[in-house]
Amino acid sequence: MMRMLLEGRTYDKLPVSRFLYPITTRKWLSMAKVMLLENVFLFLWTFTIIGAFIKPYSYRMVPYIVAENPNIGAREAISLSRRMMKGHKWECFVADLSFLGWWLLNLFTLGLSGIFYSNGYNAAFFVEYYVHVRRLSKDSGLEGSELLSDEYLYSKASAETLHAAYGDVAETVEQLSSNLVPVDKPNGFVGFLSEWLGVRILHARSVTKYEEYREQLHQIDTGREILDGAIYPGRLAPAPMAFRFRESRTVSSDRSYSLVNLVMMFFIFCFVGWVWEVSLAFISEGTFVNRGTLHGPWLPIYGTGGVIILILLKKLRKKPLFEFLAAMVLCGGLEYFSSWYLEKTHGGQRWWDYTGYFLNLNGRICAEGLLTFGLGGLAIVYLLAPALDNLLSRIDTRKLTVVAVVLLAFYCVDQAYSAQHPNIGAGITDYKGSATSQVS
Repeated sequence: MMRMLLEGRTYDKLPVSRFLYPITTRKWLSMAKVMLLENVFLFLWTFTIIGAFIKPYSYRMVPYIVAENPNIGAREAISLSRRMMKGHKWECFVADLSFLGWWLLNLFTLGLSGIFYSNGYNAAFFVEYYVHVRRLSKDSGLEGSELLSDEYLYSKASAETLHAAYGDVAETVEQLSSNLVPVDKPNGFVGFLSEWLGVRILHARSVTKYEEYREQLHQIDTGREILDGAIYPGRLAPAPMAFRFRESRTVSSDRSYSLVNLVMMFFIFCFVGWVWEVSLAFISEGTFVNRGTLHGPWLPIYGTGGVIILILLKKLRKKPLFEFLAAMVLCGGLEYFSSWYLEKTHGGQRWWDYTGYFLNLNGRICAEGLLTFGLGGLAIVYLLAPALDNLLSRIDTRKLTVVAVVLLAFYCVDQAYSAQHPNIGAGITDYKGSATSQVS
């Protein structure tokens, strides 16, 4: 998050890959060590009266330092933060106090004002504060300030520097632009499915060609944005981030999915959801609990939620904020209806109950769950589904179809059997006093 905020100060656009900044720089392990050591030190300082109040301000710059230069060691980052904050701790404390009104408003609005405004405002303010303290440290020649070496976070590189670092990109952009042949958008029923629902019928070559053409346009635009300085030049970072033109459809989320791939993703999401809830039950209860109404290793609410996000929200993929909000509403409605339907058709039994949770509605949905749906929806649309689609597309279509049909057959048998003999018992429907009682 700190990295994205720092880049966002100077550059007009942020690539989706910045969400995976620790991974793209291959520094996730060293960054994790820095943050772990910082938290260990802060924990130990809580056993002292003065340290419990002062040291959080001494270490305040650590996340920003690591975001700027992930090559830095744990002790170096902590020591540099202490030196940077010398003489600024009271100033930072006063800055925190200036947000007291926002914190109170956040409390009175049950967290909503923070989610929709003040949390972002607070984060942006302290990024600017870091930039201020960093500038003072660099100007004074503070020991260790030379480690804050990512100059292109604060000012854009010259055109000459960019073309020197991205000469191959400039050549590829020119080559792609000169060889690009326009492709008409698919029309008719096939075009409707692709454009509005993101569904591609097998052998719909017009859809495939159009999406490849659109992806080439996207690649060209991305290359030009880098060369024009609209995107941070990752190759010039202290921990360089690779950039290369990829084959069509490898990274774009604005795609359509074949029916067989959607079926396979449905079962993958169902299985992942089942593993997630079974794992939570095992950790909290110390025993295996087969969650859900069905007997097989799948939770259809996860699969259904993931697939309907991909289909019904296709037109919102270029607007992440609306995608997030719509995913919350759509999946919240799905969970509420599923809870109501199961209760009505199974003699009042419930397979989850959020009673007592913050902002719950009749114990069927809650604010925490809705937020999870929104974030999970973004992860599915922009990361998981494209990656899974790429993997599934490498498998022979006929073999994949056979697997999908077999899974559907087993799933239908499970549905039919569970309609008469639902999965019930301790930790499933008999959840009174269980830590798993409020996991959907």
